[in-house]
Amino acid sequence: FFFVSLSLSLTTSVASSTKLDLQMFENIPRAPEDSVFRIGRMFTECEDPLKVSCGIGAYRDNDGKPLVMDAVKEAKKRLHENPGWIHEYLPLGGHPGFLSGAQKLALGDALYAEKSSEGKVGSLQTLSGTGALYVAGKMYAKFSPVKKVLVPNPTWGNHNAIFSGCGLEVSKYRYIDESCMSTPKLDLKGFLEDLEGAEEGTLVMLQACAHNPTGVDPTEDEWRKVVEICVRKNLVVLLDNAYQGFATGDVDVDGFAIREFVKAGAEIFIACSFAKNMGLYGERIGALHVVTKDKEGCLDAVSQMKIVSRTTYSNPPQFGALIVDAVLNDEKLYGIWKDQLKMMSERIKSMRGALRGYLEAETGTDWSHITKQIGMFSYTGLTKDQCVHCREKGSLFMLETGRVSMAGLNEGNVERVAKVMADSIKGV
Repeated sequence: FFFVSLSLSLTTSVASSTKLDLQMFENIPRAPEDSVFRIGRMFTECEDPLKVSCGIGAYRDNDGKPLVMDAVKEAKKRLHENPGWIHEYLPLGGHPGFLSGAQKLALGDALYAEKSSEGKVGSLQTLSGTGALYVAGKMYAKFSPVKKVLVPNPTWGNHNAIFSGCGLEVSKYRYIDESCMSTPKLDLKGFLEDLEGAEEGTLVMLQACAHNPTGVDPTEDEWRKVVEICVRKNLVVLLDNAYQGFATGDVDVDGFAIREFVKAGAEIFIACSFAKNMGLYGERIGALHVVTKDKEGCLDAVSQMKIVSRTTYSNPPQFGALIVDAVLNDEKLYGIWKDQLKMMSERIKSMRGALRGYLEAETGTDWSHITKQIGMFSYTGLTKDQCVHCREKGSLFMLETGRVSMAGLNEGNVERVAKVMADSIKGV
């Protein structure tokens, strides 16, 4: 009777599921297109030979071409020449050499030596920085009695979606001074007040350097004030470290905020990406680090992080991890990488200076906020209508928030870009 009942149950279940599937897929609403990739698609479809892409945040050289870094090329060459290289699964937590190298990069040599010897830093290899943010969000949602996260206003658009998808209540803390949106600057007073007003145990997501989308970072003294409040208020800190080394060209300068939190004894998540600083966009290589107060807490946290990854993507990618491992843990490749990273950062800075100069010449107004900002992006202060005007009249593609990817500029197009922006200001 058991097997007869089971057979009837399965037949009924298959028939019902078939009907349900048809109803389900017919009733799913179309999701809106991602704003960043929408701009990328529109750029691709544009037939204007003078078109310029300043939307997606991916580095381009002075000829407008994607760049494979020299250290990455050499690491790949060594890998392909290694007869022992096989395509096996990595350990569940990720490639050990990659993880230790990523820890050292984030914490710096001294803090890494201290925390690793004490067993107070642990890591999980993730699907780039986005995957690290997701795992951190799921961990917090599962184990924190508070289910709230604070993100900067504005922030990278995916932050809100990631954390709401983790079941968290997403709120914003003040970051950019809304009284002067045309010349963006940090609203330090509002920033600190909102941290002071946060409920104990709230997750606070902070961008460690090269704030996306504004390029506006706190100074070192301002960071110290942020650290003091977060520690005193017992806030749970998640540092999004997507651009270390790319912001200033110096990995230690860009790691300042992370290291201040660790020195202050804070327990933190650190979400790291190697998309921008190694140009490994499509390899999806990242890490989620935790720094804890004791060894047992670190082991517990990493064990639970592995469960999150196991039930989402199961096992991390091998190829990019081997590349990063080689670059970070080989003295020669590490030096080559840092030198080229400095060059890339300096090129971005030179484009900031050029854009500012051409804009001031075209408009007769002050554009110093362009050169005060840092990293890949600039918050120009252009309105949505002005951004649309740039796209439709000048084939200049940027986000409609006014964010420009400075990596899209080069000596051959920056003057024209400034003219298109100036025309949009005059015409809208």
